[in-house]
Amino acid sequence: MKNKEALLTYLKSQNLMALSTSGEYVSNCIVYYAIDNEFNLYFISEPDSEHCKNIATNPHIACSIADTHQNVGDKKIGVQIKGTVQDVHGIDKLNTIIDLWNSTNPGIESVISINNFRNKIIKSRAYKIQPLEFKFFNEELYGEEGFETFAWYTDGKLRSISEFQKEFF
Repeated sequence: MKNKEALLTYLKSQNLMALSTSGEYVSNCIVYYAIDNEFNLYFISEPDSEHCKNIATNPHIACSIADTHQNVGDKKIGVQIKGTVQDVHGIDKLNTIIDLWNSTNPGIESVISINNFRNKIIKSRAYKIQPLEFKFFNEELYGEEGFETFAWYTDGKLRSISEFQKEFF
């Protein structure tokens, strides 16, 4: 449980992710993101971008998050994520996501606003990543080259794979 909280704390401390999608071609991009307490990640992007066109035909993604200020000799920390993406519809949901995104990525609230979405002043849409698996690299927690994998289980809980194996096997 403690390591799951460390994962969420780390993800909340960052705001850039490398997002990989696959459609007619493979695409990779960097997006600003925000995360909620249920481990859903949100980003805002234009639907005409290559990665969003890919998402429209294949919602399966992979992404990586790492502190770009880490020195090569530092203890490494970062996350690899597998999941699915959907674009978000509905003013109430959109408003909540925009507030969360702007609080994580301050400075352009006048651009990324519910009014600009509603009035189609910007072409961007909000997207939600529902993670299926997190691979949390954290040499401080797990030692050199150490990591822990977390996944969603049929009971709807995010658990460490090693925790799950101890509990059920």
